Amino acid sequence: MKNRFTTRLRVTLCLFFGLSGLIFSGCATTSPTPDKMTVGATEIIHVVEADLDFLTRIDTGARTTSIHALDIKIENPAVKKKDNIGKKISLTLINGKGERKRLQTTIVDALQVRNAQGVETRYMIPLTLRWRGIDKTIKVNLRDRSAMTYKLLIGRDWLSKDFIVDVDINKNLKKR
Repeated sequence: MKNRFTTRLRVTLCLFFGLSGLIFSGCATTSPTPDKMTVGATEIIHVVEADLDFLTRIDTGARTTSIHALDIKIENPAVKKKDNIGKKISLTLINGKGERKRLQTTIVDALQVRNAQGVETRYMIPLTLRWRGIDKTIKVNLRDRSAMTYKLLIGRDWLSKDFIVDVDINKNLKKR
């Protein structure tokens, strides 16, 4: 408790006085999350199940991760998307280079997502995302991202507990 109070006080004083660690050691250099790895605003993420690399946008404003998927087919589809949870689904994942892989898996959820166009329900499937040798399996929502620069958008669900974002990292990582 005392350590948390000391850290908060130090950060508050640093912000209040605009100091960069000259008087209060660690103001600008102490990381509050030393066990977390730092990712940039863009990264190359490997989707294990598809054996494809994606130039990816890391979006702390997005709650869930979204991937470009087309030609989605569900075994014995129901009208309501929620009623398809647990059913087999086949789809094609396409990265920014146009490389394609056909996958078959199971729908694990149907999530309502708010975006600029309104609210839509998207299927979610489990995918293992690899970054620098670290594998993390999460539920990823499926969307036609044809018109978007980044075919994989990483949300807070992937970042949570393991990663923090530094927007200065990979500034020069461009679409390939």
